Amino acid sequence: MFQRSAGRQRGVSLLEVMIAVLVLAVGVLGAATLQLNAIRYNASAGYSTQASLIASDLLDRMRANSGQLSHYATASVAGECTASSGGSSIVLRDIADFIESVTCHLPRGAGSIAVSDNRVIITVSWSEARTQTGEDDTRFVTSSVVR
Repeated sequence: MFQRSAGRQRGVSLLEVMIAVLVLAVGVLGAATLQLNAIRYNASAGYSTQASLIASDLLDRMRANSGQLSHYATASVAGECTASSGGSSIVLRDIADFIESVTCHLPRGAGSIAVSDNRVIITVSWSEARTQTGEDDTRFVTSSVVR
């Protein structure tokens, strides 16, 4: 009797090993997906932080030069990385630095500055296509009263 039951058990250990390997593979795949999402969200948070810093820097510069506020209004900024060439005035220098920051520090970065009376609206956008396929450009918009 003992040998009869041992004969029926053939292959059960192999089946247990195959199930264990399958469970392990699913776990490793889940861990890899988790790591990929962590990298993606970390990159996205970095771009958001960079956009926030760019906008805050420009707002601080505009507050320091509030007498020339109306000269900061620009249509829009986009394109390849454009190194800052400075300018003949503080306003031109600030705008050139804004253009450099947006186009060089953000992927496919774009930005705009709108001034209406004392209210300033700064929009910075960038592409997240490297980390999330099929996504629209992400925008960071800040508004502040200057003076």
